[in-house]
Amino acid sequence: MVNVRGVRDLLSAVAAYSDWHFAIGVRIRFANPMLLYQTYPSDWVNLYAEKALIFVDPTVRWGLEHPGICRWSDLQDTDEAGVMEKAAEYGLRYGIVVSVGEASARTLGFFCRDDRELNDEEAQFALAHVQSLHDMTEGLAKASEPQLAELRNLGAVLPR
Repeated sequence: MVNVRGVRDLLSAVAAYSDWHFAIGVRIRFANPMLLYQTYPSDWVNLYAEKALIFVDPTVRWGLEHPGICRWSDLQDTDEAGVMEKAAEYGLRYGIVVSVGEASARTLGFFCRDDRELNDEEAQFALAHVQSLHDMTEGLAKASEPQLAELRNLGAVLPR
């Protein structure tokens, strides 16, 4: 059974740690996360969904193919659709992707700022907390619908 309170506390710690925006997709299968938590601006979320940018986003592609941490700036040359340039227009200019877990059910975290690259301490914090969230959600596929609803609703209380 997934500890809802533990997930809530972890998300609160991530939100409070830095002046950053983030999105965390938990246990992604077939390009769909079982849980999604984000503090991105709603205009960006809407555009991203409307244009189906997930299918051309080099940060998502990298995260699904590799475990670890990668700076968005290292993926600029692979951004043929200009996703990162569009994201920068919404204050999501400097970022990292964090990828943990097995290839069949990865958990990906995207952390970004408008003013500077994330430092190594922030990157390690992000990695540790995404790994913890992944570990905490072991067995998520067996969760009841009420528990899944409670976990999904945690995203509504995150700062925007």
